[in-house]
Amino acid sequence: MSVNRRRTTNTIEVNFLAGWLVIVFLIGLCGLFFVYLKNQQHAVGNQSRLIEASIQEEEARDEALKAKITSLTSRGALQRRLDDGYISLQPIRDTAIARITPPAPAEVDGVLRTALSDPESRFGPGAPQRSVNR
Repeated sequence: MSVNRRRTTNTIEVNFLAGWLVIVFLIGLCGLFFVYLKNQQHAVGNQSRLIEASIQEEEARDEALKAKITSLTSRGALQRRLDDGYISLQPIRDTAIARITPPAPAEVDGVLRTALSDPESRFGPGAPQRSVNR
């Protein structure tokens, strides 16, 4: 009896195996990228919570300082400081007072003329800038 005693071998198709390895590698890479993004999201969330807490602390501190400024500049507080001699009031000197005289009318009818409506005025849109005295 002459029986073929060759063993049958299971063949592995390299193309099929390489395709599946590439697909598995890409899926693994996408998974790692997803985990990385989730970690970044949590880190940024923690940072934003810390920043929001510091902003709230600064706003509370600002409100406290505004209340303190209001209490220190109230009339009662200023009167107490004046009575204690911490601050003193000085009268305004006559030389420090600016007195503004009313402008004289340009015409007899009492109408004030502006620089734009007066053709002989040296002020206006056509006048050179160096001739304007302020």
